[in-house]
Amino acid sequence: MAIYLQLLLLAFSWLAAGQQYLGNTITNSLPSVPGSEIAYWKITDKKNRNFTLINYFSNDGNGNRLATGNVKRAVVVLHGLGRDPGTYMSNMLSALSQVPSGTGPTFKNTQIIAPYFPNGDDKNYGYPWNTSAPAGGYGSYSDALVWQGSGWASGENNQYPRLQIATSSYDVLDQIIKYFGNSTRYPNLNQVVVAGHSLGAQMTQRYAAVGNSLTSSLPSKLRVTYWVGNPNSFVWLNSSRPIDTSSCSTYDDWRDGLSNYSPTYGATLVAKGNAAVLANYNSRSIIYARGLQDLGDDSSGCEPGTTGVNRNERFFNFINWFPPQCASASDSACDTIDYINSGHDAGAMFASQAGLARLFIDNLNGDYSRATDFYCPRQAVGDNPLPNPTCTSIVPQPSGTYSGMTYAGCYTDQSPQSFKYMAYDNSSNSVEFCTHTCATLGYSVAGMEYSSQCFCGNGLTAKASKIANQGCSSACAGNSSEVCGTNFRLSVWSNGTPTILAQPSAPATINGYTYQGCYLDNNPSRALTVTSYTSTSSMTLESCASFCASYKYFGVEYSQECYCGNSITSGDTNTTASDCSMTCTGNSLELCGAGNRLTLYARNGTAGVASSSTSTVTSSPAGVSTTSAISSTSVSCPASDGTTYTVTSTGNQYLIECGIDHAGGDMPSPNPQNAVDLAACIAICDARSGCVDVSLSANACYLKSAVGAAVSNNVYGARLVVAATITSTTTSIPTTSTGSSSSTTFSTSDSTTISSSSISLPTSSSTVISSSSSTSLSTTSTLAAATPSVVSCPASNNTVYIFTSGNQYLIECGVDHSGGDMSSPNGQYASGLSSCIAQCDARAGCVDVSLSGSACYLKSSVGAAVSNGVFGARLLSVPSSSATSLTSSTSSSISMSSVPLPSTSESASSSSAISTTLISSSSTPSITSSSSTDLSSSISSSLTSSTSEPTTLISTSTSTSTSATASATLVSCPSSNNTIYTAPATGNQYYIECGIDHAGGDMSSPNGKYAASLAACILQCDARSGCIDVSLSGSACYLKKTLGAAIRNGVLGARLVTSSTTSTAPQSTATTTV
Repeated sequence: MAIYLQLLLLAFSWLAAGQQYLGNTITNSLPSVPGSEIAYWKITDKKNRNFTLINYFSNDGNGNRLATGNVKRAVVVLHGLGRDPGTYMSNMLSALSQVPSGTGPTFKNTQIIAPYFPNGDDKNYGYPWNTSAPAGGYGSYSDALVWQGSGWASGENNQYPRLQIATSSYDVLDQIIKYFGNSTRYPNLNQVVVAGHSLGAQMTQRYAAVGNSLTSSLPSKLRVTYWVGNPNSFVWLNSSRPIDTSSCSTYDDWRDGLSNYSPTYGATLVAKGNAAVLANYNSRSIIYARGLQDLGDDSSGCEPGTTGVNRNERFFNFINWFPPQCASASDSACDTIDYINSGHDAGAMFASQAGLARLFIDNLNGDYSRATDFYCPRQAVGDNPLPNPTCTSIVPQPSGTYSGMTYAGCYTDQSPQSFKYMAYDNSSNSVEFCTHTCATLGYSVAGMEYSSQCFCGNGLTAKASKIANQGCSSACAGNSSEVCGTNFRLSVWSNGTPTILAQPSAPATINGYTYQGCYLDNNPSRALTVTSYTSTSSMTLESCASFCASYKYFGVEYSQECYCGNSITSGDTNTTASDCSMTCTGNSLELCGAGNRLTLYARNGTAGVASSSTSTVTSSPAGVSTTSAISSTSVSCPASDGTTYTVTSTGNQYLIECGIDHAGGDMPSPNPQNAVDLAACIAICDARSGCVDVSLSANACYLKSAVGAAVSNNVYGARLVVAATITSTTTSIPTTSTGSSSSTTFSTSDSTTISSSSISLPTSSSTVISSSSSTSLSTTSTLAAATPSVVSCPASNNTVYIFTSGNQYLIECGVDHSGGDMSSPNGQYASGLSSCIAQCDARAGCVDVSLSGSACYLKSSVGAAVSNGVFGARLLSVPSSSATSLTSSTSSSISMSSVPLPSTSESASSSSAISTTLISSSSTPSITSSSSTDLSSSISSSLTSSTSEPTTLISTSTSTSTSATASATLVSCPSSNNTIYTAPATGNQYYIECGIDHAGGDMSSPNGKYAASLAACILQCDARSGCIDVSLSGSACYLKKTLGAAIRNGVLGARLVTSSTTSTAPQSTATTTV
């Protein structure tokens, strides 16, 4: 009887095994895989119709089917985008063969199945197809299940057989798991693993999120785990993302999110909301397998980019947002994280120590045993839900304090850039250099990117997002042991938690105008046609509204273009608000249209007429210049940019700087204060002791006690240039004084003398704007003197320091010069920059110093300027035996060009005047000078600031300029970079900028013409009226009429810096005594 029962049980077992092959045989050309067979499974849809799914099914190692009673484990391995189940079966069989003997898994007790999800590309390969059949799916004449595209990975219903499309690929997985979960068929099965790599991993993870609960259909002892290896993306389980989504409207659509969910499978669960799906996902046991060398990205859409730049970053962002958990090894919902030293290689991942444990060994015998998380040290805090007690270390994260800053995390850098100010791009970049540079400039936050770039700010722009630290992976160019971001990722160091600025918007009202929305432009013609202007650096909605104050409509386009009109051209209609996504060049918190898109405003009622400011020209004695007087209500940007505003009550003069902020120097509370406009902000500063600079952001007026480095960051600025005291006196002519306490006398036509302190006036030409319309001022500035203790950065930047020997040194904060290092002893200790200069002054041949910390490096030559955070000073001149007198004849005139010279370069010239401050090491110096002082008697270079401060080039008929020129055949890049080229026909001088383009300003056609060389391109510009800049891209020469922001984009550039224009007029005499 016992023998009979055994035979009956064996017969039933074979019957059960045979049921798996109830599908119809499908003609195909799939390759055979040793150790397995192709099996045809019956799949039933919701209407009880039967179809066939093709699978690879493993055998027992001897070519026989497994006895189901011996099977303890089933592994369902899902193929990738290539739909190659044979490859995945082969890889899994290879991994199983590598399981250490004695651990339990064998070919006889481990069943592997690799289901096949064919699509339309597999016709007559994976399933038969009648090529002569009518279109519309009639060519599929078998009952093989076929899906459209990669819809199988996201649970979509089948495409073929035609008109029988009710079977989701996730339905197929349900039926496979329930097949193995039949305890009559598989009485000793303890574990099912659904495993996928790459797109198969995406399918596994999404199936785990929305899959049906099969608890009631499975034995209580059976555990199901989901092995997710190196997916290119994850389904995100809420509507937020770690990275800005504004440029990706579909970021949350299914498969990357849960919106617009298209499959019929799981629709009921998804309809309950994200929380329900997350709870379903958390009820699963997810096995994350991360190949640490897999840094690739296979995305075809924008959606994965909102969760990370590549597979590695997306993984760490995902586990940071949805932390894996594990109460214990026996927990049915225990998650694990395993790191594997592998790239995007399924075979290597399967056969790794972690892969063998999760795929074959864990819970083999039904004891719920589970290996602890693999790999040590761990990669991030919280990445060990099932920790290995012997591993307590984590990959070191950036630590320490540098210049008061600590590591704040890895942040994204998108458009617009996360920082508004770039300090430098240098191969010596390190955490120390960048934080020191930013702190020296007065900033509280530093960011390192692309290994070599350093950015500074007091906050990050609205689209900056903090992501997992693994997003920043590039070693610093100057210190390989440190991390300096990577592509579009910033390693951020900060004094406190960095502030994220507000999201840009279009305010409801601007100066009496009401927001109308985002409008089409050039559809087919310009929407507003009366007048316009462009500003590549200071465009704001307010400035455009002021410019268009006499018109009914104003609109801003492409960040920088302002248009006015009284009607809107037909066809240019309202469109999607999000189309106007570009921020204004003068205010990153405002939206200023986009390409062919206008941020449009309309005045309520009829068009208003703005009151115009009046300009009063006063008569004055000979030698006293006349200036315009404009009321305080007229101080606005961009109209007042570069002008000087005088406070009526004090006489103090402020230089208006539209779009310019100055780093650091913020005064203590109360700061900021509310101000209705820039004039009100200046008045607040003028009333507060020690205030020398203001920055107006919207209505927030920030007061500053120091003028740091100039930063273009869209605020309205004004800085004190002359602090005056008004006394009653008789009319006088301009005079200068001698001594360490200098002053300037202003002479006016109404018998008022204004004595000023020695604050240097700006070097660019400007108009004096006064709140009083009855006074015109003419100034002659004298130069300040100070003791060596005053030499400090950034306060002394761009000043001239005179050592006791009389030698003059230009202070360059943050600037080093490449090469030229003198022989030992060098790099010796110096207590400060003045001490370092003293070492140089005492050593023959020394012409330049770089102070790095307390190490003083002496140099025998002045190489290319490099912004890398050191304190620098370079020799300008040595004293002469007698005073130098510069006298121009009465028959010559001074011709001035206020085109800024390059900010970190030298142009050769035998005679060039620079306006600067002299700092003397003598306690009793005697310095008398006009505001333009010739400091070039012993060097042949035209000095320019290492910051963006403009420099005025002055040429006289009595001083012949001998700028370095190059013939057409000699102008080349990079050898001619930062040199001056003189056009032979006109004498006009052009500054060569290799790799630099300037935004906007393109001249009208003909433009972009052929040029054989940069010199030929310059000559095209020189021959065309109004051209001041060129960009040579390949052999296309682009001419420009305005000089926009500098952009490094690989073109060859040159810009006009001096014109050869001269005139004759009476000229005064200026005398310099040193």
